[in-house]
Amino acid sequence: MMNWCLPDMDRKTLPKLPAWWWWLAIPSACVALAAIALFFTWPVQRGFTNLRFWFWLLLLPLLASTAVMAFVLSAALQVRRQTEWRHLFIDRTYAHWQHWGRRSLRLVAFHCLTPEADVSSRTLGLEGMPPQAPSKSENIMLTVPVLIGESPLKSVIIQTLTPMHSALRALPAVEIWLYGNVDEKQAVPAIEHYWNQQLNKRINPENVYLQDKVPDATLLHAWCDEDISVPRLVIALHLLDGKSQASASCSALLFQRSSGPVIKAPPFRPVYLFRPLVTQSHDLDADFPQFLAAGQTDAKRLSHLWDAGLHSRERGALLALLDEHDVMLPAQGRHDLSLLLGPASPASFWLALCLAAQGCDLGQRGQLVAAQSEESISLVQLSTQPAAPVNMPVDTISRYPLAYLAGIVAVMLALILLPADRDTQMGMLPWLGGGLVVVAALLSFSVPLALRLWRKRLDVEWHLLEQQRHD
Repeated sequence: MMNWCLPDMDRKTLPKLPAWWWWLAIPSACVALAAIALFFTWPVQRGFTNLRFWFWLLLLPLLASTAVMAFVLSAALQVRRQTEWRHLFIDRTYAHWQHWGRRSLRLVAFHCLTPEADVSSRTLGLEGMPPQAPSKSENIMLTVPVLIGESPLKSVIIQTLTPMHSALRALPAVEIWLYGNVDEKQAVPAIEHYWNQQLNKRINPENVYLQDKVPDATLLHAWCDEDISVPRLVIALHLLDGKSQASASCSALLFQRSSGPVIKAPPFRPVYLFRPLVTQSHDLDADFPQFLAAGQTDAKRLSHLWDAGLHSRERGALLALLDEHDVMLPAQGRHDLSLLLGPASPASFWLALCLAAQGCDLGQRGQLVAAQSEESISLVQLSTQPAAPVNMPVDTISRYPLAYLAGIVAVMLALILLPADRDTQMGMLPWLGGGLVVVAALLSFSVPLALRLWRKRLDVEWHLLEQQRHD
C-alpha cells in the first residue's frame, strides 16, 4: 500500500564509458606486442609475404583486442544499465504513485440542507449577502408528523433528496451510508418512505449501512481503491440535541467510480473528488507538498478553500503552506464554515464537500476542503476536470544489446583460424558454432535474471527506506 510521502531514494551518477583514445590504444598495443614477438620468433627465410606472418601480426592481435574491448565495453554498459535500471525503477514507482494519488470518485449529484438558504451561492459571492454565524446554534425546522408513527425526519429527508430525484430514480440500486445523531427508528423509516412514495421503489435494507460514528475522509480514501459497481449515497444528518451546540445540517452526496458511463443527473455536472490526504498535524508540512505533487488538479485552478473545523494553529499552517507553494487563494476564496453557519458539527466535513461540489458546479474551478478530527487533518480536492493521465516511463533497458556476444565471436574466430590445417578448421566449425549458440542462449537467459535480481534488490532498498521513515 502506498503512502503520500515517498522515501527519498538516491539517484546515482551515470558512469562514463572509456575515453576515445583507449579504443585506439588497445589494438595498437596488441599489434606492437605481436610485432615484438614475431621479431624474435619468425624465421627470416619464410619471408614477410607469407600470409601466416600477417595473420600473426595483424589479424590475430586485432581479434584479441576486439575481444578485450568487447568484454570491457560490456562490463561498462552493464554498470550503466544497472544505474539506468535504478533510475527507471524510481521513475516508474513515482509514476505509479502519481496514478495512485490521482484516483478519484465521481460526484454525480449533491445537495445540502441548512437553516440558511443558498449558502454556496451567497458564500461564493454570486448572489445575495454572505451568511453570518448566528449568535446561537440554529436548527432545521421539522414538520410535525401528520400520521401516527410517521418519522419527524421525513420533511428533512425529502427536502435534502428532492433535488437529486432524477439521479436516484434512474438508478436500479444504490448503497446508502447513513449517519445521524438521531434514533435509528426515525432515520431509516424516513428514507424508506422517500423511496416508496417519491421514487416508487423499495430499498433493500441490506444496502443501508448505519454509521455509529460520522464517516470521515478515510472512507473516501478507501473507496478510491474499490471497484464501485453500485453507486453509493452518503447522508450525513446532524440535528440539535441536548449535547450538541453546533448548527444543524443534512448533506447528501451520490458517488460512483470515476471510470465508466456517467449517470446523467441534470441539472448537476459531474464533479471529480480526488483521493484525500489524511495526515497527522505534525506531518502536514511533509505530506502537503506531496499532496500537491500528485497533480490531481492544477494548483492555479484552486480558487476556494472550505474550512470545516480546522483549529487556529492548523489553519495558519495550511494557509502558510498554500502561499509557500504558490497556491494563490484570494481572500474572498477562504471560507470558514464556523464564521458562516456557526460552530462546526461532526457532519461539517460532508457539508463542506457538498458546498465545494456546488461551487464547482457553479463554475468556480478547483475547490479544496479541509477538516480536522481528534486524530488527523483531511484535505480533499474537487474539480469538474479529471486528472491528467500519467506518462509511464518506457522500459528500453530490458532490450539492451549483448556486447559480450561480440567478444565471444572474436574469440571463436581466432580459435578457428589458429589451426594450420584447413580440414581441422572445418571440423572445428560445427563445434564452435554450437558453442556460440549455447553461449548466446545463456546470455539471453542471464539478462532477465539480472533484471529480476536488480528489481528485487531495489524493492528491498525501497522497503527499508519506507520502514526507516515510519520508524
